[in-house]
Amino acid sequence: MAGKSRSSRRIRPWQVFGLILALATAGLVLYGVWPAITGEDAEEDREVPEEPEAARAPVEVMVIERGEFPLRAEATGHLAPWRKTEISAEIGGLILERPIEEGQRVQAGQVLMRLDDRELLIRLREAEGALLRAMADYSVQLSNTGELTETDTTKLAEARVQLKTAEEAFAAGNLTQTELDDARRRFEAMNLLVGNQREDVAAVYTDLTQREQQVELARLQLERTRVVAPFNGRIADLEVEAGQNVGAGTTLLTLLSDNRMKVEVDVLEGDLVHIRKGASANVNVPSYSDEVFQGYVHAVNPSVDAKTGAGRVTVALQNPGGRLVSGLYADVALEKNRLQDRMVVPSDAVVVRQGRDVVFLVIEGRSYWMYVITGERSGDFTEIISGDPPAVVEPGDSLVVLGNYALAHDVPVEVTAVVELGLK
Repeated sequence: MAGKSRSSRRIRPWQVFGLILALATAGLVLYGVWPAITGEDAEEDREVPEEPEAARAPVEVMVIERGEFPLRAEATGHLAPWRKTEISAEIGGLILERPIEEGQRVQAGQVLMRLDDRELLIRLREAEGALLRAMADYSVQLSNTGELTETDTTKLAEARVQLKTAEEAFAAGNLTQTELDDARRRFEAMNLLVGNQREDVAAVYTDLTQREQQVELARLQLERTRVVAPFNGRIADLEVEAGQNVGAGTTLLTLLSDNRMKVEVDVLEGDLVHIRKGASANVNVPSYSDEVFQGYVHAVNPSVDAKTGAGRVTVALQNPGGRLVSGLYADVALEKNRLQDRMVVPSDAVVVRQGRDVVFLVIEGRSYWMYVITGERSGDFTEIISGDPPAVVEPGDSLVVLGNYALAHDVPVEVTAVVELGLK
């Protein structure tokens, strides 16, 4: 019985194999579900994150070209109309009509005001009546005029020869002005005595000449009751109203000829000697958001103020539509020289790095700084003479003109606009 019991406790091979298989299965199951239990992924299933692309700096560029470079002298002044005149009353009186308003455009000869003319009309009629009576007396006087004699004409001829001789002697410096005047008076007296001016003499004696002058004066006074525009222009500073009594010399209004404007500026003598009539001028008017108007040098005063060392230059510019107004402040840039075949860039495109002038170029979507040598500067523009070899700046390069102040070397950039140089 004991031997049979030991035989029944013996471990069979198939039991060992089954145990090993069970353990292996449990391990595989545990390996598969363990990441889910612990919240971890298998090493080989993990995703490697991509490196983010570097941000591109926005910039504006221009293509470098060679061309003209005008050098300019800068000055300031105020806009003024090309012509300006104060119109005053030539006679006193009551203003009957004033058919104009400030800002209105008028033509030369257009009536601006009309004064009361009734009294002057009466005076004119009186003068015309007196003239008619004098004409009648003059006609009678002429009918009684006699004929000239041969002796009279001979004396007149002698006096004419003497006058001619005196004029020649005076021209040669051999006769004084007084002696020449005496000879002329003798001739004119003889000419009067022989009757060649008998019509003129009769007119004086019959008051005809005086009456004609009185009529002319009356007509002139009557014309002065009508205030007319002396030239095409625009009304300004209107001082009076209809129904107002004004005296002779009273300022009535100001007339501006502003189809063309001018700016008078003082220029230092070092620049003045280089400025020529007809040279271009850029007129910047801050009131129009710094808009630049094109003008030209109309005149250069040849006199320089010894105290200030400056001379006056007059700039002319057109005023289409009357946009420009008298008195506006203006910055003026006057051309004093024009350089040829120069590489010019906006001054803002040149920045300083490590104490040297630098520009940024865009090459294949990246920024590269280049040390440069600068030349002339004028206004908002700078001449680039060359780059620092072997990094040469050349026409055709894309130059950063906006967004360069915080830009670094060799970084990706995005060109947002390609602009023109805008040099005039």
